[in-house]
Amino acid sequence: MTPAKLNLLVGTDVVDGRSIDKLAKHSMIYKLDGMTDERLSEILPTIDALLIFSWPKQLNPDNLQKMTRLKFVQSILAGVNHIPFANLNKGATVSSNAGAYSDEVAEYAWALLLSAVKRVVELHVSLREERWTLRRTLDAGTQVMILHDKVLGIIGFGGIGVSVARMAKGFGMRVCAFSRTPKRVKGVRVYSGERGLEDLLRQSDALVLALPLTNQTTKIVDRERLAQMKNTAVLVNIARGELVDEKAMYEHLVAQPNFRYATDVWWYKESRESLKTDYPFLSLPNFIGTPHVSGPSGLATGRPAQLAVDNTIRYLEGLKPKNIVDPREYVTSYPY
Repeated sequence: MTPAKLNLLVGTDVVDGRSIDKLAKHSMIYKLDGMTDERLSEILPTIDALLIFSWPKQLNPDNLQKMTRLKFVQSILAGVNHIPFANLNKGATVSSNAGAYSDEVAEYAWALLLSAVKRVVELHVSLREERWTLRRTLDAGTQVMILHDKVLGIIGFGGIGVSVARMAKGFGMRVCAFSRTPKRVKGVRVYSGERGLEDLLRQSDALVLALPLTNQTTKIVDRERLAQMKNTAVLVNIARGELVDEKAMYEHLVAQPNFRYATDVWWYKESRESLKTDYPFLSLPNFIGTPHVSGPSGLATGRPAQLAVDNTIRYLEGLKPKNIVDPREYVTSYPY
């Protein structure tokens, strides 16, 4: 006798029609988009698995309580801090989409890094405001960083971190990385532990944040750790805004004008990532910000959604899914 198909709720329109057809071979599909509240309330007790991008606002705590059969959640986003772990059924499996955006986000990290070390934005603005003239003197040359033989520190050595390190070889940089677990990687000096992180911060000329947001990594870059970095260092963040203490970063940028912070990710305001900040970062010449486009640039390839669909099919077929996360490690910022 053929076992009954599991019921899958697709909570995003990022999944295309072809992928829906693939999923339908292994499950009964319900699409959240356009579903009435009455119909949603009716089907929630029957849902076994959930495929999402960001957490759907319709699945508030009251509706989650109705999902008594929910045993699997797959995120199309690489991070899972948007998932309300405390409200899920005990024992429910959650899979991240780790590795789905690695090369694309790493490329963007390098775009930010190069813009910062070469002062591209600052110099462009000075031209636009007619505050710069052509110079071929030593002064102009010393105002940008030459990357060859400099030390690049990568904080978080998963898929994105590894891709950033690979690209660094083309610039002739010496690469160090911080990893929660000790690793051996050719051409990369890998540190772990509190002392290892301190050593990496002190010697790096440029640093890239590529950590997930967890209980342990929230505000990992605080006043104390900023003080451990070189006054001329460049810090790039393509992970999560909350990895950095907002007040400490602003005050550090003001006090250390040769330190630069370039970020594509922002702090949460009113329970959502927001371009509004508590401090006037955009008024500072040593700050560069972009509106969180590194991830979407990867999403445009279709690969993240496809990997999430394939992992969901693994679960639907009775196989162990990849990228299972430990809910005890994660915080959630989703607004209820």
